[in-house]
Amino acid sequence: MDFFMQSLLLTLLTLVASIFVLQKRRKLLVLGSTKSLPPGSFGWPLVGETYQFLFNKIEHFLQERVQKHSSEIFHTHILGESTVVLCGPGANKFVSTNETKLVKVSYMKTQRRFFIIPDQRHAPMPKPTQEAASAAPVKILGILKPEGISRYMGNKIESTMNQHFITHWEGKKEVKVYPLVKAFSLTLGCQFFLGIDGPKFASEFENLYFGIYSVPVNFPGSTYHRALKAAAAIRKEIQILIKEKIDALSKGQVVDDLIAHVVGAEQDGKYVPRLEISNIIMGLMNSSHMPIATTLAFMIKHIGQRPDIYQKILSEHADITISKGSGTALDWNSIQKLKYTWAVAQETMRLYPTAPGAFREAITDITYEGFTIPKGWKIFWAFIGTNKNPKYFHEPESFDPSRFEGNAPVPYTWLPFGAGPRTCPGKDYVRFVVLNFIHILITKFKWEAILPDEKVSGSSIPIPAEGIPIRLHHY
Repeated sequence: MDFFMQSLLLTLLTLVASIFVLQKRRKLLVLGSTKSLPPGSFGWPLVGETYQFLFNKIEHFLQERVQKHSSEIFHTHILGESTVVLCGPGANKFVSTNETKLVKVSYMKTQRRFFIIPDQRHAPMPKPTQEAASAAPVKILGILKPEGISRYMGNKIESTMNQHFITHWEGKKEVKVYPLVKAFSLTLGCQFFLGIDGPKFASEFENLYFGIYSVPVNFPGSTYHRALKAAAAIRKEIQILIKEKIDALSKGQVVDDLIAHVVGAEQDGKYVPRLEISNIIMGLMNSSHMPIATTLAFMIKHIGQRPDIYQKILSEHADITISKGSGTALDWNSIQKLKYTWAVAQETMRLYPTAPGAFREAITDITYEGFTIPKGWKIFWAFIGTNKNPKYFHEPESFDPSRFEGNAPVPYTWLPFGAGPRTCPGKDYVRFVVLNFIHILITKFKWEAILPDEKVSGSSIPIPAEGIPIRLHHY
């Protein structure tokens, strides 16, 4: 070993040893000042328990520690920060009913980098009036309500779906569902959110989605690095689109899409926080594109494996097809009638969750279940902590849509969209798209899953190993 390598090794060992000492000292100080800290472990120096959190499937990470500590609250150190993990119905209710009172929305430092401009993340932001500052999110989130979705999505979803099926499904004997529904979801999202035709930034949005829960190591080739590059590219494009919409509106052109609707406020002389708009839209697309694709893919797989489920869905859609016509998109009133189809979608989301949880921050010292969560600590609110718990779902690994018929699950045991005032604003958009897609699909084809025992990979997000191949039978 040459002198350089010896020096490098010695430096690394010294650094690790120093970090270990600081970590132990910090832990002792915390435990000394907060004797009622929840049970748990800070893990290894520097990395904490990040690797166990990300690479051992988050649901397994939760199960192992709940069993070890006999508690649904425990402390850990993930993604570079001290964190208390909360899971279980009681925790779900506690967090959702104490938004803004005891906890606030927060992101890990490593995650915040995705939704700000890197070289401006420490720069002061403009200070618009309160009215102007709140205009963007209010306008965007307002469009995501049922009436807004019906207005902006009616024609778009019908034409997009019909073109999608003509191009990718018609005349085929076999297809791989997962890549097809990813392309469809992104195409629709680009039209609805950005006002552009065709799927754009397919690899960027996929890299961003998987980068949210990745080891925050920023070097070329890493998942985190790819996600940072993807976020920068998407944000830049949205900023360009915002300018184009403003220019078009200023010339009196008619532009009817979400961005134009939001930035139209600038025509009245109001401040439009463009960075805020781009971040909100990027966040909404990121949180809807892959979840829609994943839910559709696994939903189609299970329908293709279960003739009983297929027949019940077919029967439910038959009456709507008679009244609306074949190949026609459904309005919100029709969507409300598809109770069994939505139960199948709900069971799919229970077994294949696309949002493992959300981060919050303690506004003050919080006492919960006899433990103290120190002010300023991050809280990982684990939505999926109950999804496969036999206490709440009998035979949790089985696919049983009847769980969501009639008697709903025990309150706060199933939260695919969160709960409380911060419930996911895109939940109606997801429901509208998923049910419309299944409606068109089941009126055109019967199908069967070719690989019923196909493996599912992915630590935080489920990924079908073979893309879910199915065999099609045309009507």
